[in-house]
Amino acid sequence: MAAFTIPQGKSSLAVTVAASIRDAIVNAKFGFGEALSEENLAAAFEVSRTPVREALNLLQLEGLVSIVPKSGTYVFTPTLEDISEICEYRAVLETHAAELAARDNPEALAAAELTALADEMEAAMKAQDIPLYGRLDSRYHGAFFENARNRYLVMGFKMIMGRVATLRTQLALHARNEPERSYGDHRRMIELIRKGDTARLKQVLRAHIRRTKDNYMQAFEANPIRPLTAREAMRRKLGPLKS
Repeated sequence: MAAFTIPQGKSSLAVTVAASIRDAIVNAKFGFGEALSEENLAAAFEVSRTPVREALNLLQLEGLVSIVPKSGTYVFTPTLEDISEICEYRAVLETHAAELAARDNPEALAAAELTALADEMEAAMKAQDIPLYGRLDSRYHGAFFENARNRYLVMGFKMIMGRVATLRTQLALHARNEPERSYGDHRRMIELIRKGDTARLKQVLRAHIRRTKDNYMQAFEANPIRPLTAREAMRRKLGPLKS
């Protein structure tokens, strides 16, 4: 699923740069509140500042960065209210998307997509690869929208999917009872789709998102966000020295 509808006039280079920065934010290579230098990004991508500036404008539309006049551009920093409202909005959209997908496309949804993803999630969980688990989790939930065949539901979800994926990656590492509880819910939802029990599917999914919200809020409160220092940011990107 594409991350966002690209406004007309944006260059393909800007879109490519935006995709790379988005991926780095979603996968926690940039931390919440971290400054993004146009100059450094342009140097890293070996492009001029123009496509970088356009890319950052695209990411601001998605809510992934904040552009502060005369200060700079920063990765978004959520508040408890943001986390709560994003999860509540997601629950409204996703439960309806799941209902439509399970009603109109149950076999492809349950057998072809979700089961394969759940198998990969199980392997990631056993390997304790939480970042990979989070990426697979995003694809699992995205499958509801891809199979709902409703353009407006997709448009609504695209407005928040980057932030949802970033919260998942950044906060799931600190959430309690994860990913075991999450994994059990995913398997249960596949069973319900196969049984054609869309009412129960919606209940399980709604409760799943509600518990996710509670876990994220607890993780957020237990691990206060502070912007990374320049040294910490560089270490995160470069990793440890190899002997």
